[in-house]
Formats: sequence, C-alpha cells, structure tokens
Amino acid sequence: MQNTDPLKPGYNFDAHLVAGLTPIIEGDELDFTIDRPGGMKGYIINLTSKGEGTIFSGEHAFNVRAGDLLLFPPSAAHFYQRSADSASWFHRWIYFRPRAFWNDWLTWHTEINGVYTTRDLPKNVTDAIEDLFIDIEYTAKSDLPYRNDLASNLLEQLLIRCKSVQPDVVTKPLDPRVIEAMNYMTQNLNQDFTLEDVAAHACLSPSRLGHLFRDETKMTMTQWRDDQRISRAKQLLVTTHYSVNHIGRIVGYSDPLYFSRVFKRKAGVSPKLYREQIT
Repeated sequence: MQNTDPLKPGYNFDAHLVAGLTPIIEGDELDFTIDRPGGMKGYIINLTSKGEGTIFSGEHAFNVRAGDLLLFPPSAAHFYQRSADSASWFHRWIYFRPRAFWNDWLTWHTEINGVYTTRDLPKNVTDAIEDLFIDIEYTAKSDLPYRNDLASNLLEQLLIRCKSVQPDVVTKPLDPRVIEAMNYMTQNLNQDFTLEDVAAHACLSPSRLGHLFRDETKMTMTQWRDDQRISRAKQLLVTTHYSVNHIGRIVGYSDPLYFSRVFKRKAGVSPKLYREQIT
C-alpha cells in the first residue's frame, strides 16, 4: 500500500506542490536519515525553524540552524538528518516543480555539493520567509477555490524573496521595457515569434530593445528565450511521457534537431539522456 504521509519513507511526490513541517526530536519516529542519492523529480526548498540539521557527510558535511535555507535541485543528492549535537531539528519544506520562467530564481550564490544554501540572514528577513512557508502550506492543504494557483503565487513570492537576498544580486531594478519583453516571451514561449514582435510589444525598435536587453541582463533576447524554453523542456521531460520531439514543439522548436542541439548546449546532455538521468 502506497504511503500517503510525505514525512515517511516511500511517499510518492507525484504532485506539482507539496508543503509541510518535519518536526524531528531525538529518538522519535521521524529521527532517521533521508538518503536519496538520485535526487528527486522536482525541487525542494527547506527552512530550518528550530534546532540543527546535518547535510551530507564526510568532507561535504555542513550544519544548518534556525533561519538557514536550502534549495535542492532535481539533480542534487539528498542526504540529511538531525545533527548529533542537537536534540531536535524542525524544518519547513516545499516540494515543487517549477514553471519555465522561474529559472533565474532557482540558482543561488552559494552551492555545496549541488545544493544551494543561504545562511546568516537577519531575523526579520527569515521571519518574513517563514511566514510565506506557512502560508503556502496552509493554502496548499486548504479547500479554498483556486488553492493551487494561490499556493503557486505565494511560492513565486518566496522564491523571489530568497533570490533577492543573495549577495550577488544587483539591486538595480530592470527597465520596465525589458520586463515587458520578458513577459511577452514567457507568455508566447511556444510560439514562433520574432524579435521584431517582441520589440513592437515593448514599443521599441528591435535594435534599441536588443541593446537595452543585453545591457540589463548581460545576455541577448535569444539566449534568454532559449533559457526559458529549455527550462520548460526539462520540466516536461521529467513530469510527462511526451516524446522528445513533441516536447520540442511544445516549447517552440519546430525542428527537432535544432531543439536537441540547443538543449545539449544549455544542459550539457541530450534531451533523451537528461530524461534517463533524472527519472
């Protein structure tokens, strides 16, 4: 019989968003090591609210304390437990499968053995972040109308907040016209739009928008569009049984060979091999 409790071994995280609190106390039934060497299909973001946990072992081992954040990408190994020096470890977590345009929010400044971490934040910042964790869990488990959309919207706020406190994030806001261009490309990701189409939407000439976009983001519009498309393709490769060619068409590449070439350039492996490695 399949386990329906996400805090116990054997739970199938076959959902786009699951949230909870794991209250580990020394010697209780949850006091065991989580060991997933192959990672998971989705991401997990984790906030320690009390006590102390140990992540990894050996030379990669490090401890997390109240207010510390972790972000496990799908490819990262999971190995964590209550710290032997602490009587408890309470941590809030959210398992999710991202939308394509979240890609930029899912890379943080500090990475240890494939896991992103953010520590030593001011208490007022971590309190606000924990409030979002709580709101997401409550909303996801509620019977509210549009609860999935509401939870996803709160998760976007959480990811943006976590990204905004990274030490390498530039505080200067993006030009509104660049944001307009990004929104247009995101909303039409599967369409065969031209850079002229994007420029017209942003009320600029293609040349002016191209220069502005590159100055603001340090990449061309084509590079940014391809990043979003490949991020969406990765999600579909993990969460669906669609063929590689069909996924290419869904994310806007009518030529399967070109799709595979772009995917390999961005991900380092072919779409087929990526699916085999992750699933």
